[in-house]
Amino acid sequence: MTAFATQSDFGKLWTQSGVAAERLLKKIILAGMDEIGKAMSDIRSKFGSAETLNGPVARWLEEEDYPDAVTATLSDYAGTPTLTISGNLQNAAVSKESIRRCIRVGTILERQSDGAQLKVSSVAGIDDAAAPWVCTGAAYGNSTLSNDGGAVTWDILHEVWSDFKDADETRMLTRTTREVGSQICAETFEIGKTRENTSYEIVGDETEHQVAALIRKMRRQEAKTLLRMRPYYNAGFKFGNATEEPTLCGLFTWPIIVQAEAANTNVYKNLSGGQLYKSHLDDLAEAMWLEENAEFQTGDWWIVCHPKVHKQIHDFDNVYREMTKGDTSIGFKVSTFDAKIGKAFPIVSDQYVRPDVIGIVNFKNMKVGYYANDKFDRKELQTQGRYRRWLVSWQVYGVIARKPRQIGMIYGAATS
Repeated sequence: MTAFATQSDFGKLWTQSGVAAERLLKKIILAGMDEIGKAMSDIRSKFGSAETLNGPVARWLEEEDYPDAVTATLSDYAGTPTLTISGNLQNAAVSKESIRRCIRVGTILERQSDGAQLKVSSVAGIDDAAAPWVCTGAAYGNSTLSNDGGAVTWDILHEVWSDFKDADETRMLTRTTREVGSQICAETFEIGKTRENTSYEIVGDETEHQVAALIRKMRRQEAKTLLRMRPYYNAGFKFGNATEEPTLCGLFTWPIIVQAEAANTNVYKNLSGGQLYKSHLDDLAEAMWLEENAEFQTGDWWIVCHPKVHKQIHDFDNVYREMTKGDTSIGFKVSTFDAKIGKAFPIVSDQYVRPDVIGIVNFKNMKVGYYANDKFDRKELQTQGRYRRWLVSWQVYGVIARKPRQIGMIYGAATS
């Protein structure tokens, strides 16, 4: 009985799990291999394609339009209404040149707060090329002027002319140059001769399989780079013509750059760990339109965020949603944000966006390109052993962001 019992265990499959028993079993591997990879970026495909780059830096010109308003303080010096202009014009501190592009004798301004109007009669305090920048004038259109307690917004209504006024002023706009550089994406891969010659089930070509996985990893890093990378900084951002190992200028680095030029916390808002609310996106869209002249009627505007932030957007106004007893599905798909200013923005969430960041972006103005003859290169390197080695690389440049001040960004938002 003892011998029979021992031999009969061979017929019990649940006893065949040991190493020795496993050798006796036929091994069956199902077709296909489950590759547990990271998802590719949903945003990467939304960038436009720029022309091929033949130098270390891509440059373009930016020209700021004529101002429609000034920030100024009205006071009454010895009975003469005096307007002291301050703040920024054309995204820089006010200067004689920037003020005179929009203020001259005869200019009529209106205070936003109460509609009081003033007609400029003298610009001597501007032409003297020294701060404070002041012009004088008088009440216009039966207005009643009062002193300002601080700097307020005065809209420029018109710069009136007469038949006998001489044309003796220049209004020529100046231009600035913006630029981005390139970044080399490179990885090396090596495989021993024995491993290369070994036959594996499912995997037809071990080398090609491993290289393909490496390229997928590089493409994911490129996607993250295009959103978050900052150029090398040393007394200013440096690109390929000023540093040996240059990096890209990511989409959400542009607000950092332009806000350092002239800050506007209404379009670059820090929530300091606070919860994101619908009002934040409403206010952001309004400020982009009214303060940074975002042209929402044209282009390809999107709200860009991390999936954790998209969850919060999903819950906006959820108390107003209804489901009936006959519904067979649960939940709502929130794919568009309707702002109070009358504009609608589709939403794209991407795991490679920084979790605390929400942006409003015009992808029509965003482009990415490749260096000449360097879109993809796979080069086998010489070795002195029984192994093969490859260098996989390409060189990408960007992000070219036309009108970068029109990228709205909220950061520091709570992620839960």
